[in-house]
Amino acid sequence: MKKHQLNIIILLFICFKVIGQTKQPNFLIILGDDINAKDIGCYGSENKNTTPNIDKLANEGILFKNMFVSEAICAPTRAELFTGMTPNKNGCNINHATTKQGTLSIVQHLNKLGYRVGLTGKMHFRPTSVYPFEIIEGFTKNANYDGTPPENWDGVSEFINRDKNQPFCLIICSVHAHAPWNAGDSSLWDPNTIVLPKHLVDTKETREYFTEYLAEIKLFDEQVGNARNLLKKNNLEANTALIVLDENGAGMPSGKWTTYDIGVRSACIMKWPKPFNNKFVTNAIAQYCDILPTLIEAAGGEVSSNLDGKSLLPLLKENNTKHRKYAYFLYNNTKEGPEYKMRAVTDGTFKLIWNKSPDNLYAIRVINGFDFGYVDKMEDRHVRKMYLSWLAKAGYDKNASEIVQRYRKHPDFELYNLNDDPEEMHNLIDNQELNTIVNELKNALISHMKAQEDRFYTVN
Repeated sequence: MKKHQLNIIILLFICFKVIGQTKQPNFLIILGDDINAKDIGCYGSENKNTTPNIDKLANEGILFKNMFVSEAICAPTRAELFTGMTPNKNGCNINHATTKQGTLSIVQHLNKLGYRVGLTGKMHFRPTSVYPFEIIEGFTKNANYDGTPPENWDGVSEFINRDKNQPFCLIICSVHAHAPWNAGDSSLWDPNTIVLPKHLVDTKETREYFTEYLAEIKLFDEQVGNARNLLKKNNLEANTALIVLDENGAGMPSGKWTTYDIGVRSACIMKWPKPFNNKFVTNAIAQYCDILPTLIEAAGGEVSSNLDGKSLLPLLKENNTKHRKYAYFLYNNTKEGPEYKMRAVTDGTFKLIWNKSPDNLYAIRVINGFDFGYVDKMEDRHVRKMYLSWLAKAGYDKNASEIVQRYRKHPDFELYNLNDDPEEMHNLIDNQELNTIVNELKNALISHMKAQEDRFYTVN
């Protein structure tokens, strides 16, 4: 071989090497629906054999121990994830609300960087002008689907293989484990021996529905496994960042629709292509609004200053343990019942909850809407039947009565040590030794609310 030919080959090799290192990664996000992070194996679930695929991914990737949603309801969670903005900033701060017109979402941000951006499954966001996803058929959009919905992966396969020269971002939005809990094989667990969270009243109905809920989590886990296999089959895994999220907590009392950890703490597992680090667990505090800026920066874009989120890339590149000092939460109920608003903040150890309407009864229409006269069109709603069994037991059982009262009535402030009391069952607000921590968290929360133009920052 002549010298000039050898030089050309070496030059081409260097070019291909550089191109391989700078090629934009694909993004695949798999989003669950109403799943408690603590019911996933790698997050310490005591009910085994539910999430083998997610657990395997966690062993190979990055597990976030302190990833949070700002508001534990479906529409606000999705709006935060897709806009990189918190609920008050993007406008979707109650369920079923519309994101502010003119807001840019993941679609516009990544389209600008050359990506095609698609979504299959549950939507629960609007308007289309903000969220102009390419909608891919194959997964049900109906979160209230009765039974196990069919799945067809053909559309997903076509989307990710359409053009190997164009990067893609695909979001698979599962309806598992949204109620009703009647999908999957619940025979894998014995209702009499499963471990229930402490904030649930132990009744026959609770155990039956919780077992069905575990079966739906397993269906979500199978979707994660199928997605990984599809990437491997099409030789896309090496350049695809895979992100698995469980959305907000389960649609059971004291989970979804609250600022308790069971509602706002989200599972988040990421596996990134080289040169990013994998195989580590991080305790860094992060929120859903941080994910979009991360994707933008990883794609080679510049993160807009109007986003509330902060890119996680420094953490991913350097295994940083710090990202945010605090995470902030809110809850606004709909107009269907007595006004109820919650605001909260955590530093990762302590959580302060500020109930803005403590004199009002806390009520969720699908659970205890009958407390304010709501007549549900769905007579056999699972969560309400669960709650009615609680009321029956509360008539003769002290522990059940205390859990029901905890659910229906909240004090002005609640303080929890998340290390000692992860299920937030023991309110420490009257502990005088913790006054300094209370004041620090209260000041941080008020400052945040002012910055978010949240008019409820004044003291009751």
